[in-house]
Amino acid sequence: MTASEAKYRTLIQHLPTALWQVDTRRTAAAMELIRADGVVDIAAFLDANPDFVELAKDSVVVSEVNRDAAVLFRAARPGDLIRPVRYLFEADPDLAKRVMVAHYNGERNLIEETRMLAFDGTVIDVLFSVTYPRPPEQLDTTFITIQDIGARLHTERQLRKLQADFAHAGRIATLGELASSIAHEISQPLTAIVSNSEASLRWLARDDYHREKVAQLTERVVTNARRASDIIQRMRSMAAKHELEKRPIDLNQAVEEALMFISHDVESKAVALTTAFDPQRPIVLADRVQLQQVVINLLINGVQALVSQGGGCGRIEVQTRCDGSGVATVSVADNGPGIAASDLDRVFDSFFSTKQSGVGLGLAVCQTIVAGHGGEISASNRPEGGAQFVFSLPLAEHCVSQTA
Repeated sequence: MTASEAKYRTLIQHLPTALWQVDTRRTAAAMELIRADGVVDIAAFLDANPDFVELAKDSVVVSEVNRDAAVLFRAARPGDLIRPVRYLFEADPDLAKRVMVAHYNGERNLIEETRMLAFDGTVIDVLFSVTYPRPPEQLDTTFITIQDIGARLHTERQLRKLQADFAHAGRIATLGELASSIAHEISQPLTAIVSNSEASLRWLARDDYHREKVAQLTERVVTNARRASDIIQRMRSMAAKHELEKRPIDLNQAVEEALMFISHDVESKAVALTTAFDPQRPIVLADRVQLQQVVINLLINGVQALVSQGGGCGRIEVQTRCDGSGVATVSVADNGPGIAASDLDRVFDSFFSTKQSGVGLGLAVCQTIVAGHGGEISASNRPEGGAQFVFSLPLAEHCVSQTA
């Protein structure tokens, strides 16, 4: 071994990540033959010829590893890893195909979060990275680095749980503030059920009752019972503790449903509510319950601001908009007293509140939810008076194209 080779091996051994050096000459030569045969879509070729992938797992051989690689795979010594690379793909067999596709297509690197099966049976969450050689580099050598990210993923899961708990606490507080509005909303269909049932009984007590009239009253009972059931289901969804579940949803429809929660509160305080929904009906990738929680919190703040100033003629405007930039926005604006200039930079801070009885969680929860959806939220004062809150969410189509 020359002095330069010794230095090179020493460098590999002391790199602060698990590293594999592999000999890809046989597979590279086979790929060149395929290319010469005119194969352009290598992914389709490998789907049709799965044996080629299996052969590559045995023909690509590890030529050098460092100590961290042995530790990661729970090997007794680094030499145990000097063998064909098949063991790298035990937990994720399709990874080998993706490695080959990237190499064939001339990619410089392939980086993925995946899983590995260690020699003792432990499944490890890892960041897998391949660096492919290019001329005039040593073309028979490919480098693979694998980093254990189990601790990071665990921390991320714990953070998501804390954020979900935070949002859940905010929803419970919001439902408490909307108690009278909820009671009024559910009392309407229940009152209608009682009224129509009593009328139906009176008709049935008559000797000459009309079957059509009784059927009509019964249909009204069923309709209002379903309405009451829907209201209760919405309340349960808001109160339930659940994991964040992002799905493509109609933004206009989600906002309209949120308005139902607070409609009585708005009407009882003589606040005029106007809406302007984008006719394109933007579809966003979001958790419906959390999205509605943001809208409801912003509406509650607007109503309370208007009530605090008194004088009547309170007005709240809700608007959805899609401007073609890959995001949709929701705006909630009022003609109240606005936000003090000294408070504009603090309104989203936890436990900051301008209300005497406020706990300062509502807007902080809103910011947490919007950020968790990859969006932004802002507060400002309108030139004509009043406050305006605007939050944005990525469109579902944009999210798909970004991850494709």
